Amino acid sequence: MESRQRKVTRKDVAEEAGVSETIVSYVLNKNRYVKEEKRQRVLEAVEKLQYQPNNIARALHGKGSLQILFIAEELSSGYFSEMVSQMSRDAYRQGYMISLCESQKEDEFVSHILSRQFDGLFVSASGVTDSQLKLLVKSGIPMVLFLNREINCELQDTVLVDTGLYEGSRECVRHLSKNGCRNFIYLDKLGKPCDRDIHLKGFLDQVKDLGIVFAPEQKISGCENIKELEEKLRSLLEKKSSIDAVVARYDELAAVALSVARKMGKKVPDDLSVIGFDNDFISNYVSPTLTTVEIQKEEVGRAAMEALLALIRNEKLDKEISFAARLIIRESTEKNKNK
Repeated sequence: MESRQRKVTRKDVAEEAGVSETIVSYVLNKNRYVKEEKRQRVLEAVEKLQYQPNNIARALHGKGSLQILFIAEELSSGYFSEMVSQMSRDAYRQGYMISLCESQKEDEFVSHILSRQFDGLFVSASGVTDSQLKLLVKSGIPMVLFLNREINCELQDTVLVDTGLYEGSRECVRHLSKNGCRNFIYLDKLGKPCDRDIHLKGFLDQVKDLGIVFAPEQKISGCENIKELEEKLRSLLEKKSSIDAVVARYDELAAVALSVARKMGKKVPDDLSVIGFDNDFISNYVSPTLTTVEIQKEEVGRAAMEALLALIRNEKLDKEISFAARLIIRESTEKNKNK
C-alpha cells in the first residue's frame, strides 16, 4: 500500500528557491518588497512543488483565509447564478474564493460559519433569521447584505445593497394599471414565505396607492411545489373570473401562469396579463414572450464584491448601495391599448 504523499511546506519552497522562509512569506503575502530575481525564484519553486498555502493556518495567524461565504436562500434561480458568477470572477482576481451555502434555521448555523474563519460574508437578507443576522453583525465579520426584506436590527460595519426589488415591483403594478388591469393575483415563491419581503411590499404599496382592491386570498403563497402552485392558481382563476393580471415573484412562476392560462383556454394578454421578475433566459423563450423586470446583475455583483473587499481591508466606503431595476415590456402584457 502506497504511503500518502507528504504535504509540501513553506520550508520546502524556501530550500528549492535558495532563500529563507521569511522571503517566501513576503512573496506569498505581498507585504514586503523582495528583489525581482528572488521573487521569481520563489514563484517558480511554488509552481514546481505545487505548494498550497494553508488558509486555515493563515486565518489563525490573523492573515485571513482568503475565503468568502455567500449565504443564500435559493441557489437555483438564474438571477442568482449570473450574479454569483460575476462575483466569483472578481473575487478570484483578488486572490479570494467564494463558497456557497443555503441558509439553515438552526441556532448552530452561525457558529458553524464563524468557526470556519471566513474573511467576509455575502448574505441574502431573506436567507437568515433576525436572530442569526444579529449574531453575524455582533461577530464583527465583514458583511454585505442584499436587501430583499425589511431589516429590524442595527447593522454597523455592514454594507446594504438595494438591487431594485421594491421599486421594480411597484413598476410592475403601474405598468399593468396603465394597461387597464385592476384585479391581480400575486404568485409568491415556493416554500415558506419570506417575512417582510421587499418585493411583496412594493407590490402591496403600489396597489394601495392606486386604489386597487387586493384581497389576501389573491396572494398564492406557501406552496411546496409547482404542482400545488398550479392547482391553486387554476382554482383562483376559476373562482374569480374578474382576474385580469398575474404578478409573479420569479420568471419561472410567471411561466407556470402562462401554462395554466393556456390550459384554461385564456388568451394572454387579451384575457390575462402576466408579468415576471429577474429577466431569466426563459422569459424570451416562452410564448407569448414574458414581460419582466431586470436587475443589473453584473453591476450589482461587481459593486458588492468591491464593497466587501473594502470592508475586509478596513477602508472607508458608503454603507448603502442602490441600483435601479428595468422594466422590459414583451408580449405577455401588450393589451388594452384601445380601452
